[in-house]
Amino acid sequence: MPYEPADVPSDEELACRARRGCAGSFEQLVRRYQTPVLHFLRRCGGGPDAEDLLQETFVRAYANLDRYREPRRFAPWLFTIARRIGINHYRRTRRTEDGESLDGVASGMPSPAEIVAEEEDRQELWGMAARILSEEEMTAVWLHYVEDMPAREIAAVLGRSWVGVKTLLFRARRRLLPLVEPLRSRSRTEDRPAASGTNMLLGVPDLEVPHA
Repeated sequence: MPYEPADVPSDEELACRARRGCAGSFEQLVRRYQTPVLHFLRRCGGGPDAEDLLQETFVRAYANLDRYREPRRFAPWLFTIARRIGINHYRRTRRTEDGESLDGVASGMPSPAEIVAEEEDRQELWGMAARILSEEEMTAVWLHYVEDMPAREIAAVLGRSWVGVKTLLFRARRRLLPLVEPLRSRSRTEDRPAASGTNMLLGVPDLEVPHA
C-alpha cells in the first residue's frame, strides 16, 4: 500500500491552533517564516540588527495572536508586524550610514563562477533599490517580487488601497529601470544570464498604473 503523507496544515490553521494555546503550531510557523522574514528585515532597514528584530517580530506575533482572525492570510499579518518593528528600529537608531543596512545574506556554499556573478548582480540590484526607493516602495517591491505577494495583500501590510500599491510598484520600477539596464548590459558583455532580479524588474506587465 503506497505511503500517503499526512495533510500539511495551512499557515492559517496553525495560527488558529496557536491562538488556542498550541505551542507546537506556533513553532511550525516560526520554522516556515524565520528565513523570509529575516531576509525582509535585512533588506528593508534592519541591517546587522535584523536577527534581533526577527526575534522581536515573533515575540510580538505570539503576544498578539488573539488579534489574528481568519480568513485573513497569516503571511501579510506577520509581515505587517515585521515592517512596523523595522520602522520603529530605524527611527530609534537613525545612525546607520547610507548603504550600511544593505548587507546581503551570506551564501555559505561554494558556487561556480557564473552563479557567483549572478548573485553579485542580484545583491547590487537590491542594494541600489534600497538606496533610491522609499521605505514603502522598497517594502512593496520586496513583497511583490520575493514573497510573491499580490497587491491586495501588500496593501494590507502598507495600509494602502490595492490601487495605491499598483501605482507604488509602477513608480518604483520606473525609478529602477535606468539602474537595471547597465547590469543587463554587463551580463550580455560577459556572455552570461542576467540575474533574475534584473529580469523581473524589466518586463512585468502587471505593473501598469491601474485606472481608478
